[in-house]
Amino acid sequence: MKKRVLYVHHAGSLGGAPKSLTYLISHLDRELYEAEVISINDGPAVELLRTVGLPVKVVRRMYAFHGTTVSGMSARLFVRNILGSLPTYIMAKRYIKAFKPDIIHLNSTCLFMVAKAAKDISKEIRVVCHVREPLLASFPGKILRIMNHRYVDGFISIDHYDAATINSKERELEVINNFVDFHKYNPAVSGTHVREELGLKDEDVAFLYLGRVVEGNGVSPMLQAFLNVVRDNPRFHLIVAGFYFDNTNPYEDRIVTEAEGERNVHLLKFREDVPSLLAASDVMVCPFIEPHFSRSIIEAAAMRKTSIASNIGGPNELVLHGQTGFLFGEGDWAELEAYMIRLGNDDELRASLGEKALAFAREHFDATKNAKRTFEFYNRLYVREAYGYSVH
Repeated sequence: MKKRVLYVHHAGSLGGAPKSLTYLISHLDRELYEAEVISINDGPAVELLRTVGLPVKVVRRMYAFHGTTVSGMSARLFVRNILGSLPTYIMAKRYIKAFKPDIIHLNSTCLFMVAKAAKDISKEIRVVCHVREPLLASFPGKILRIMNHRYVDGFISIDHYDAATINSKERELEVINNFVDFHKYNPAVSGTHVREELGLKDEDVAFLYLGRVVEGNGVSPMLQAFLNVVRDNPRFHLIVAGFYFDNTNPYEDRIVTEAEGERNVHLLKFREDVPSLLAASDVMVCPFIEPHFSRSIIEAAAMRKTSIASNIGGPNELVLHGQTGFLFGEGDWAELEAYMIRLGNDDELRASLGEKALAFAREHFDATKNAKRTFEFYNRLYVREAYGYSVH
């Protein structure tokens, strides 16, 4: 008999989490599993998830409980966490009773109230939680940790750094890196139309930042480092792709002001043709200040592109220093400048590092391999239960 799996997603906007979930469920064996997806928010992520062919429903009055380095924390956000907990529990319980899942896969630690609802309905429901962001060391992060320990049966972490922050406490835990669909991300993709759109010449070298434009991602100091470099290297261009341009993010406004009048800096909205954008670029730059996984690095590697990244948790597991790219010291923006100059002026070095990055990506970030490991994780929880080894 087919196992029923309920996937629960936490955000409506595009980003690494919905991409990863989309890749995962696209590999789901429909002969073995019957599945549905619910999202607590509507938006482009829901449309992306629907491309796989599974039912995807938006469930209102469910809320994330934030407490990671990516979400940050404020008094207002913490109050929202508390106020949203009860309605999330009520709505989750209602939906779980209707769907009757055997397995619930939470796409983030912020959804622990769904796990509590499941266990209050039936202790037999296996709950898997994806750890996609490092938990805060402060009180909100401690709540996430305690509640996930109490109601989750097993954790899948996207890197070792995040895994250490959840501290699984004898629960099943496996590190399975985020993965890439090599059918979409591969060196055969053309970036010609993007280079033409941006007015880049054949001899120009494009550095790409791909991600949210927020302070924790180090966008401003990266921009300043590039501006220091481009004065003596006019062939260099910086593409910053990840803007919303909706006047709700003061940090975005700051970057726009800092880049004003700079012809070699290109500010772009989030866009769907990411493979073409990567193909049009020569070097990925990941200047994170706050540790977390960088999907852009693994996507670039799948496209045979080298990266320069901060030597902090997350990126330093995705770049092999001196082999697939370079890691610069935390906050050492002068070192970032040096690597920009070195890679920007050495075509052979970029090509060599790119080849090794592609090989590394095929070994560690292949969607088919890592999806298989995820489904094996599901089965392992059932084996433990069958032989009387409860994870509670």
